[in-house]
Amino acid sequence: MTARTRQHGFSLLEVLVAFAILSVSLGVLLQAFATGLRNAGMADDYTQATLYAESILAAYGREQPLREGVREGPINDRFAWRGAVSAYAENMPDPEKTRMRAWRISVQVFWRGLAQTRSVTLETLRLTPLESPEAR
Repeated sequence: MTARTRQHGFSLLEVLVAFAILSVSLGVLLQAFATGLRNAGMADDYTQATLYAESILAAYGREQPLREGVREGPINDRFAWRGAVSAYAENMPDPEKTRMRAWRISVQVFWRGLAQTRSVTLETLRLTPLESPEAR
């Protein structure tokens, strides 16, 4: 074989196979990247909702005395909240002896996700002193 008849380089079929492998690989990588971004955004939403719920939960009993009932409202254009306060007596000693009352406080922060409404719920128990008979 002479140097003139010898061919160098890739055939068309080899180039097409290489491009097919490259395109499949890039598709998989882009899908993984998009999934990672979506999960990061969802984690950010849950973090924000948890911070809002903690803040609202901390405000209960500080701004006004605890009373049974439900309160709710918007936080901003994306998040809203609902809080419920109820008396808690399960496995608690007699309030007249301890001079304390237990309250169950539940705060739910919800927002509209990509396909559904998502929410975070935090609950706690809080003790408050019973009103003395003289104060009534």
